[in-house]
Amino acid sequence: MRKAIISVFTSIFLLSGCSTFKPHQISVDPLNPTVTTSSALPADLQIEIHSKDMRSSDLIGYRISRFSDRAEINLPLPASEALAQGARAAVVKLGAIPTQSADTRLTVELSNLEYSATQSALQSVRLNATIKVTAEKNSEFISGNYSTEKEYQYVATPSLEDNQKMVNEVLLMTISRAFNDTKLINFLAR
Repeated sequence: MRKAIISVFTSIFLLSGCSTFKPHQISVDPLNPTVTTSSALPADLQIEIHSKDMRSSDLIGYRISRFSDRAEINLPLPASEALAQGARAAVVKLGAIPTQSADTRLTVELSNLEYSATQSALQSVRLNATIKVTAEKNSEFISGNYSTEKEYQYVATPSLEDNQKMVNEVLLMTISRAFNDTKLINFLAR
């Protein structure tokens, strides 16, 4: 009986040592925003594009398990190249030309990206992203904040691939929202 109990505890100890709950490091895929606005920019308009990652840390939140384990989820700083690439793609879809130097400037800033997980019967993950877009033309400025909050449900703890897909989807939705803002498009077009 004593050997059986020791065997059970040894097995549990060994199995628990094998199941480490690892942090996830997310990478941003190239962003290709959806532009559905009927507005267009002049074909000869050249736009200088800048991007900034204003987050103070690469930590966006924590993943959790059913057993109350926690592990970090990080999006390495800076994520600005993906934002710039997304802005360039949107500008082209709107009919303008992205360039290195122009009188019309567009700055895209990632100001917030949060990942929050809760566990009940299902695991819920809430993602929140905020992007600030500032446009400058003829010494005038316009600025807007664009946010997306989305909740996902999973039966088990999301994998790295699941987390990457969610983060990329929320960032894409947010930058798409910005480049479908008719106020921003009309400002650039005048």
